[in-house]
Amino acid sequence: MYEKLTKYAGTLADRKLSSYLGCGTVGLEDFVDDFYALEGFADVRYDETIAQYGIDASEGVECCDVEHASLDLLRACITWCVRGDRFCDGLLGSYAKNGFLDRCLVRLKELDEG
Repeated sequence: MYEKLTKYAGTLADRKLSSYLGCGTVGLEDFVDDFYALEGFADVRYDETIAQYGIDASEGVECCDVEHASLDLLRACITWCVRGDRFCDGLLGSYAKNGFLDRCLVRLKELDEG
């Protein structure tokens, strides 16, 4: 069901991403395109969903235990990463580099296959 995104699981941290300030989605455009193409996946209330799970995202969402997350929380976290890049250029790249986005996608794949 979510193959458009789960095909990236475990691959984003190793991508050649731009290192200059304001790199935005450079190196991640195909992932972002597939994210938006997956109709109904994006959580339009991602900030509310994250708060509903008791997560203080004031410093980011890396503190979220995505390895045990529900589908709703994963959708919110992935949306947070993608949408956040529109407001803070380079945010998506940092979540890809630090492995958070890959961890979300690996868990999404587990739920999708399970």
